[in-house]
Amino acid sequence: MELVWRDAPRQPIFVGGTGRSGTTIGGHLLGHHAHVGSTNPRELRFIAAAGGLADAYAGRCTPDQVINNLRAHWYQRTKPSGAQSGLYRRINIDELNELAAFYVSEFPRDPFGASRRFAETIISSRTRRDPLSRWVDTTPANARAADRVLELFPDGKVVHMMRDGRDVAASFVSKTFGPSQVMEGLDAWRDRMIEAHEAELRAPVGRVLRVDLTDLAARQRDTTLARLLEFLELEPDARVQEWFDAKVLAAHVHEGRWRRDYDVDTAAMIDAKYAEILTQLDTQGVAHP
Repeated sequence: MELVWRDAPRQPIFVGGTGRSGTTIGGHLLGHHAHVGSTNPRELRFIAAAGGLADAYAGRCTPDQVINNLRAHWYQRTKPSGAQSGLYRRINIDELNELAAFYVSEFPRDPFGASRRFAETIISSRTRRDPLSRWVDTTPANARAADRVLELFPDGKVVHMMRDGRDVAASFVSKTFGPSQVMEGLDAWRDRMIEAHEAELRAPVGRVLRVDLTDLAARQRDTTLARLLEFLELEPDARVQEWFDAKVLAAHVHEGRWRRDYDVDTAAMIDAKYAEILTQLDTQGVAHP
């Protein structure tokens, strides 16, 4: 078969976070803009996840490892709900084989060109609505790999969605993936916040924006939305505003769930450990909600 090579729209948007931190809400919101299309699936994963395209371009793994990871984890996967997701819905296995062969063979000669052509051929066939729109990906690892992602997509921008670590930890425990104990969840949140901070320091100045989920949903709604759109150089949009008014609400982000999900004594221990973690982050200069 002859593979159709494609170029993806420029100025991509990468929404990331610690996991359970609002990446889905942020991506949904931006995907409603007239000039932005959500990727399909919304979490591409193969660019920013560990052992993905951005890691290979930064010298952290090899192209062969990227392809192995793509086949094993990102081409077709089963969500916790049992639904199937992944890149298989638009790129069939023959196309993937041809893409992979090109990428692995061309990478030594032209790492940037090979990586971008590989990514863009997949992405451009997987955006919702207008194929000429900018695209937004909501892989959580985008924030922790911001520096590598922006090396590969220097015209892109990263939105780091942040959420109270206690709520993140409680949300982890409620799912079938991630840490199963709330204290482990707090540790995971801390480690991922540090990773994202370090990645932001290595990224080009002005290409990463931190957005507090509670600010967006409750405390400073209009100001935070305006700041987000301005950062991304997007004009206010009626569809975005409509979805924002209907869906991005305090009740929908479950603020304070760590108190509701646990008894008083456990909540006190969670709060105490969280205070220790915040002191540690402050000492290291790590921004947090």
